[in-house]
Amino acid sequence: MKKKILMIGDTSDLHGVSVDIRSYYDFFTSPVGGNWHHNEIETLRSPSRRLLYKKLDEIERADYDYVITIFSGHGKESINGTILVINGEADTIDAEDLANLSPRQLSIFDCCRSYAAMPADTQGTVLSMSSDPIRKAYEQKIQDSPPQGIYLFACCEGETAKDSDVGGRYSVYLLSAVRMMLAVSCSPFISVDEVHDKAEALMSQAETLTPQHPEMLCSRRSTRRCLPLAVNPHYL
Repeated sequence: MKKKILMIGDTSDLHGVSVDIRSYYDFFTSPVGGNWHHNEIETLRSPSRRLLYKKLDEIERADYDYVITIFSGHGKESINGTILVINGEADTIDAEDLANLSPRQLSIFDCCRSYAAMPADTQGTVLSMSSDPIRKAYEQKIQDSPPQGIYLFACCEGETAKDSDVGGRYSVYLLSAVRMMLAVSCSPFISVDEVHDKAEALMSQAETLTPQHPEMLCSRRSTRRCLPLAVNPHYL
C-alpha cells in the first residue's frame, strides 16, 4: 500500500503546535499507530501557500491509497467553510484544500472555528507493504474499508479551540482516548469514530468552564467499516 501523512503546523506563535506535531509523529510511527515508516511522514512548519499547494499537488499526483492530513494552528470559520492560517504572515487556505487527495483519507484539524473577519484572499512514492505483521494488518484494514473521507475538527463552527504547553486540547484528548481504549479493548483495531467519540466525552467531562465541542464529518458514514486509527497488537 502507498500511503502518506502530511502534518502542517503554524509554529509562529503557538507552543502547542510543535508538541502536537511530535505527539502525532510518535503515535503513528509506533505499533499502536500502525508502524508508519519515517519516510511516509512529512511535516511542513509555517509553510508558504505556494509551497503547501505544490506539496498537495505532488501528493495528489502520486496516487496514494491512503492519506492522512493533520493541521494544528489558528483557524476561522467563514461563510464558505473553515479557513486555516498556515504561517506567521497570515497566509490562509481552505480546509477543503486538504481533502480528496486519495480514495481513503483522514483529516484532523486542531484549530479554532470561530466566526471572524479574515483576509479576502484565501487562496515520493513509497513501497509500504512489508513483512511487518502490524503494518500489513493495518494496511489490510484500510483497504477493506470503503472509500471515504473523514474530517475531525477540534471544535464546532463558531467555537475556539484551546492550546496549551502540552498541545492542542483536542489532540491531547484524542491520543489519550486511544491509550484508554487500548487498555480495555479486545479488538485488533479501534476506529477513527470510536476514538473521536471517546475524546469528545472526555472533553465534555473535563472542560466544563470553557467547553469546545469536537465535530466529525464523513463523506460516507459506516461505523462497522470506518477507517482504523489505532492498532491493538496483542489481539491481531
